[in-house]
Amino acid sequence: MNLIGQRFGRLEVLERAGTDRHQKTIWLCQCDCGNTRIILGANLKRGNTTSCGCYHKESTIARSVTHNLHHTRLYKVWCDMKKRCENPRNKSYKYYGGRGICVCDEWKKFESFHRWAFDNGYDENAPRWKCTIDRIDNDGNYEPSNCRWVPMEVQNSNKRRNRKAG
Repeated sequence: MNLIGQRFGRLEVLERAGTDRHQKTIWLCQCDCGNTRIILGANLKRGNTTSCGCYHKESTIARSVTHNLHHTRLYKVWCDMKKRCENPRNKSYKYYGGRGICVCDEWKKFESFHRWAFDNGYDENAPRWKCTIDRIDNDGNYEPSNCRWVPMEVQNSNKRRNRKAG
């Protein structure tokens, strides 16, 4: 049976590539993404193979990434904030989670924290030391009513044991 020119999912059959070691017909196929693969004819006809593998990769990423912002500085700020409060093995835990400071339920999801951050002065392009998350009440939790974005010099003056305030 000639499969040249036929489509199977994302794959278009370009030419017959011969037979495999079991004498089964194999076909050279081009995927919509541009990759070429040699595929067993039976797998094409049964629908077992419908892409070069790109579909599986795309669907795995789509299931595991909800916001695609994991590479941003704000995402790192959020992760670090959660680690300080929730991970007893974090070196700063004793100053945060160990003192009872936690991240509010609303900010357990990054998307909520992201919205709040940009609505409240966060600037992704500002130097790190110009835009840090600060708890207004140092004994309060990480929550919208107790947090703000400030330069590091303001952050440094808002500590439990401030030598200047002494």
